[in-house]
Amino acid sequence: MSTFGRLAAATVLVCGTLFALAPAQAQEPTTEPAPTTEAPDTSTPPTRPGTTPSQSQAPEVVDSPVSVLTLAAVARSGKPEFRTTTLLCAPKQAGTHPEPADACAELAAAGGDFAALGAEQAACPMIYEPVSLVAVGLWDSRPVTYQHDFSNWCVLANAAEHVYKF
Repeated sequence: MSTFGRLAAATVLVCGTLFALAPAQAQEPTTEPAPTTEAPDTSTPPTRPGTTPSQSQAPEVVDSPVSVLTLAAVARSGKPEFRTTTLLCAPKQAGTHPEPADACAELAAAGGDFAALGAEQAACPMIYEPVSLVAVGLWDSRPVTYQHDFSNWCVLANAAEHVYKF
């Protein structure tokens, strides 16, 4: 894997938030607090007037899956060109992608698998000007790394109905 691929697989910066994709053992070690000799507090937590103890506790927070991706495409010959976009699909749909709702729906239909994306092929010029696409991020909170080479920008744009139109 190239240096760019290893770096891209390690972290993704999207909208000012850094998502770590490295394995858990690669994270910084944490230190546990020193044990205390004091007896633990076993008293009942205070309640607000007019509520029962079960009503005063905060509701359980359920982690929802996160789907956030960065897509980058670069022309490898001819006129130098670089395009990038971010796509946030969960918990909400947003990002710099021009069609986030449609692109997220298309990826969801493919189960987040970029290789499974497909669209009706339109006519493209038979000019070989290779374009490399890299997608990194999280889909349903699972790390995603995808790389594919297309013969030109037209073939890339037509490889999916909405996802690659950025």
